[in-house]
Amino acid sequence: MQPPFPSPVLTWHNDTYAAISPLRAELSSAGKTVIITGAGSGIGRETATAFAVAGAKRLVLIGRTDSTLAQAKDSLQASSKSTTCLTFRADVTDDKAMHQIAAEVGTWDIFILNAGHLPNPASIVSANLSDYWTTYETNVKSVIIAAATFFPTANKTHATMLGVTAGALVFPPASTPGLSAYLTSKMAMVKTLEFLAMENPSVFVASVHPGMVDTGLFRKSGAKPEMMPMDSATLSAHFILWLSSPEAAFLRGRLVWANWDVEELKAVGSKIREGSQMTIGVEGWPFVNTT
Repeated sequence: MQPPFPSPVLTWHNDTYAAISPLRAELSSAGKTVIITGAGSGIGRETATAFAVAGAKRLVLIGRTDSTLAQAKDSLQASSKSTTCLTFRADVTDDKAMHQIAAEVGTWDIFILNAGHLPNPASIVSANLSDYWTTYETNVKSVIIAAATFFPTANKTHATMLGVTAGALVFPPASTPGLSAYLTSKMAMVKTLEFLAMENPSVFVASVHPGMVDTGLFRKSGAKPEMMPMDSATLSAHFILWLSSPEAAFLRGRLVWANWDVEELKAVGSKIREGSQMTIGVEGWPFVNTT
């Protein structure tokens, strides 16, 4: 379909397609250890499935609910006999718990920061401060904890860390009333990942908007599927798989949308690599002096 929002490519996807299929040999995850937070349901579970299909050796699923983690593990083991699945019930803001997981997992290859928190929509002055700040703890502090905790055990030659963010952070406040906690924290998350990409040249770091997927967070935001073009969780998962591959190396430190056609992205890869597109900045800067 034609892009409903500004896009660097002409082709906009709502579902998976051949170039991001986990069955492509170029996207193989054979021998790799993949860690996914928020892995019990929704996009996290679908992403785990994509990496299992792509042949991942170990999947490490982190979440806060035993039952959903168990369901995800059962589903993965039923679909892939060659993938070992480990589950850990933990809050991603718990520094001690994340250190314990890192020690048990050891060397890893791909880390997907999928856990997120969205409080009940409210204006800033009427919001519950504790819940508002929990959003920053989950969406920003957890990224810092994950990097400090897991980077020492990352594969030294080809590690990847990807953060799942929100595309609505690009919209003006008038378009997203009541969502300041979620969207400002997601913007801070993206900027944090930009710094991590710059500071850690041996780790590929990027942010990805997974598309408009009908998840619990989507519903909690007040959005409804009939309000906009919706995307499949499979698109999100398969795009994340592609983004972790060498084909996406030109997107280091960038914020990308799962809807963008990857072949068309690759065609403008050198332009993206050389500029500051898809990074967080101030609209209009550098300013043109017209006086």
